[in-house]
Amino acid sequence: MRIRFIGKRYYTNRDAYSERFGRIYQLPYWWARAGHEVDLWLIDYHSREAGVTQDGSLHVETTPLLRWRFIVRLVSACRFWRRSRRPDVVVASGDCYIGLLGYLVARLRGARFVFDMYDRYDLFASYRKLPGFDPQTFLLRRADIVCFASASVREKYRGLARATCLVPNGVDTTRFRPSSMSDSREQFELPQDKILVGYFGSMEPDRGVGDLVAAVGRLVDDGVNVILVIGGRANPDIKIDQPWVRHLGNLDFEQMPAALSCCDILALPYRQSEFMDSGASCKIAEYIAVGRPVFATRTSNLVNNFPEQALELDDLLANPGDVADISRCLHAQIAERRIASMPGNMEWQTIAETLLVNLEAERTSREGAKS
Repeated sequence: MRIRFIGKRYYTNRDAYSERFGRIYQLPYWWARAGHEVDLWLIDYHSREAGVTQDGSLHVETTPLLRWRFIVRLVSACRFWRRSRRPDVVVASGDCYIGLLGYLVARLRGARFVFDMYDRYDLFASYRKLPGFDPQTFLLRRADIVCFASASVREKYRGLARATCLVPNGVDTTRFRPSSMSDSREQFELPQDKILVGYFGSMEPDRGVGDLVAAVGRLVDDGVNVILVIGGRANPDIKIDQPWVRHLGNLDFEQMPAALSCCDILALPYRQSEFMDSGASCKIAEYIAVGRPVFATRTSNLVNNFPEQALELDDLLANPGDVADISRCLHAQIAERRIASMPGNMEWQTIAETLLVNLEAERTSREGAKS
């Protein structure tokens, strides 16, 4: 099968190109490993860096938006007269603008179109509707198959799509696995004699990091020997300049497994909001994969996407946005150290293989309906 994958280079504060990060890189990578002819085109909204690389049998190209190289690459992608080399499938992932580009390429090349909706794109700050035209609704209705990372978002929109499948955010279990806590702490110069609670990721208000800071502050006031370790870009609205907070900065993705392994407890203090409840956080599976106890609030991001693990942690889940309850449940998890089980079939290779099976089933179903 020939597959052209068009994705956003920088997303969720990570670089798919240099860090081989997430679904935008891992899905095409494993398809290429399986013997398919795969071309990954990454569109860069933020820098002027262009590049071409070969990762095994996967061809990868990154181009800055609206530079001459982008125009050249777009013309190349749309060359419908080269029928012998046309893709069988075009997959678009990142936002609705990349989705529209993927739809255009697929229709010009006579290929099936897959719209990968890993989040609620209409809730992105950059999303715009035009008079009489809603890009997200258009793509949901026109795609041959729509992939969703979040179970709740799939349920919300499946009635608009011809066919859907759930494609969760996976985890690289060769990177994220149990490892030595003491060695990891030594690497980051963190104390060996403290209880470390860790949060790693974005710090927008809805992530609940401010609630977590306040809750850990209460534990410190109560005499608990705890330090809060935070990794990610600092938010000026969140006061992390506390003596019991260690901010490690915005870590490279390759540092994340060791950073997670430093901690006694890994925290997901999310608040309830339309955006957060529609998400499918990558870090949940990563937290579980390193074998550390997880503290979390009771939100759809966890409960709908990891229902078994939510049940295992049920009485330890705190009310979102409730600092007192977060402090209480966090203290209980520090005492118990309850570890959630690793969900099955979360490796990227398995997820990529399953999606190809769904694509083949959709093709067979469509051809059967025509005959």
